[in-house]
Amino acid sequence: MSDPLRSLADAARAVTAAATDEDVLEIVAQAARDVIGARHGVARRGSNGAPTGPRLIAPLVARDGSSLGMIELWEKDGAFTADDEAIVIQLAQMAANAIETLELLRREHAARVEAEETGRRLLREKQRAEALHRVGSAIAGRLELREIVQLATDAARELTPAAFGAFFYNVVSDAGEAYMLYTLSGVERSAFERFPMPRNTAIFAPTFNGEGIVRLDDVLADPRYGHSPPYNGMPEGHLPVRSYLAVPVITSEGEVAGGLFFGHPEPGMFSSDDERMVEGIAAQSAIAIENARLYQERTRTAQTLQRALLPPHLPQVPGLELAAGYRAAGEGNEVGGDFYDVFPQGDGSWVMVVGDVCGKGPQAAAVTALARYTLRAHAVAGLRPSYMLTRLNDALLRQRAPGFVTVALARVELTDQGAHVDLATAGHPHPVLATGGGAVTVGEVGTPLGIIEHPELPEIQLELGPGDLLAFYTDGVSEAAAPRKLLSEADLSALVAERAADGPRAVVEHLESTAVALAGGDPRDDIACLAVQVLPPPLVADRFPATRQAARDVAAALAPVHGELGPRTAQDVRLLATELVANAVRHTGLAGGTIELELRLDGDRVHLSVLDEGPGFDPPARPVAAPEGPGGWGLYLVDRCALRWGSERGERHRVWLELERQDAA
Repeated sequence: MSDPLRSLADAARAVTAAATDEDVLEIVAQAARDVIGARHGVARRGSNGAPTGPRLIAPLVARDGSSLGMIELWEKDGAFTADDEAIVIQLAQMAANAIETLELLRREHAARVEAEETGRRLLREKQRAEALHRVGSAIAGRLELREIVQLATDAARELTPAAFGAFFYNVVSDAGEAYMLYTLSGVERSAFERFPMPRNTAIFAPTFNGEGIVRLDDVLADPRYGHSPPYNGMPEGHLPVRSYLAVPVITSEGEVAGGLFFGHPEPGMFSSDDERMVEGIAAQSAIAIENARLYQERTRTAQTLQRALLPPHLPQVPGLELAAGYRAAGEGNEVGGDFYDVFPQGDGSWVMVVGDVCGKGPQAAAVTALARYTLRAHAVAGLRPSYMLTRLNDALLRQRAPGFVTVALARVELTDQGAHVDLATAGHPHPVLATGGGAVTVGEVGTPLGIIEHPELPEIQLELGPGDLLAFYTDGVSEAAAPRKLLSEADLSALVAERAADGPRAVVEHLESTAVALAGGDPRDDIACLAVQVLPPPLVADRFPATRQAARDVAAALAPVHGELGPRTAQDVRLLATELVANAVRHTGLAGGTIELELRLDGDRVHLSVLDEGPGFDPPARPVAAPEGPGGWGLYLVDRCALRWGSERGERHRVWLELERQDAA
């Protein structure tokens, strides 16, 4: 291969490997000069820049005919020949092809970069959308306001560069008082506890007023910062905030429910994407907050109505101990149809009733109220159970009440030996009678009320002695695990027998807890229970003024039974009774008030009750911790010494306890 041809071949290989247009032009210019022998020559994209005189020019022409530049040669020994022209034309075409190829590669690279960036942007948007959807679904699944705001705050902090965040939100108490609470994310609550709630300063106001989003690259550089007394900026000890993002949370009615606030100690951390993300979370939060408020209002209404359909407290009947329990199905936001009641009749007897109205909601509440107050209205006549149930059936039919009602009703009359009971059931589960360590269901099948004009309502009579217990319940107990498991009458009798020795309260709690456990913690139906036990005659039943002399009165009242109790038990009883009476005197809060002391002996159990006219108290957590000061030892001693104890508010406040008799006379 001759040197010119070798130079052209080398130029062709070099052009193919060139990375830029400039490299291509330099390669072909050098090859043209070398092969043709011109002392000067250039290849350029622009216009002619050669000096005047003999020249050889070849244009660089693209495939579409447009000009890409030219090759120019000048100052050759001798004239330019046709062969020189052919070589320059070949080099020019070589350069044009290479430049077009580089342009195509550049366009392909730019398109690939743009596609990759678009893909990354779409992926980010998809990930943010999925994250927002997950957050929205999680928030929407909550009905507890505190859970909603905490979840929203945590999610927004995790999905943005925020180092810490807060959700300040407005709440309204049951009393109608409005106030602000807050939740935090990314920082301990102690970091903010010593600071006051944020005020409508120039920076905070747009958020609390719902005017719009505030995003600052640097809070300290914002002209609104530092002009609000008393701090004129961030208070001492405040977390360092440079980057700031705040989004109002606005309900569908335009109410500002609160605001999401986020910060970072470095400037320039939040982008428009972060702003949109928090804005989306704020919108989801607003919807969830509205739903939570509606749910809470519905729950409050249902609970208020439910309380109105149950007695505020059980009466205190001399010679009887009563206990009752009610648990609404689900989350308690719908009025149930189960009810119980205890009230006196005009002849001195007592009515004890448990019922179940078919259905739930307002209709069931209306029928429950009709049933309960119809029975109370006829109490003045002192009717037998079957007659009272007949009157209720007439009222249900007359009012065309929807569905039906099942009822178990007992008339209890105290006697010298205990209590006489007349019992009738109208389609209701049979009560359980516990006597002498065993238990059986009692009663005969009757017709549910509100269906036919003349229901069958058979009665039975029972004679109860001291210690005997009668337990009523609704099908929310027996059918708690339906259809997987139904509690038979034998099962229910066994449950009552297991706790009868511990009294009505223990029986009611045992029935309810068993039903809840069988239902996996979420009963499908309401649960109502009522239990009554005949008490043994009191060894001591005394009433005396609530004065400082009460402790001496206690000692005098207990002195006659010292021998029957035995010295150790008598000492314990006197100590605990004195402490409870002292508490009662201290907390009655009523001038001229009285205190009642009752002491009963049931086998090896000693039952002590102290009743007063005070407001009562919430029992402390068990076990009761030893007091650090001089006060509070009474309940501590009771908790340490008693087998069981408790307090309840009926017609009078009552504190009771049980002791095991350690010795006898």
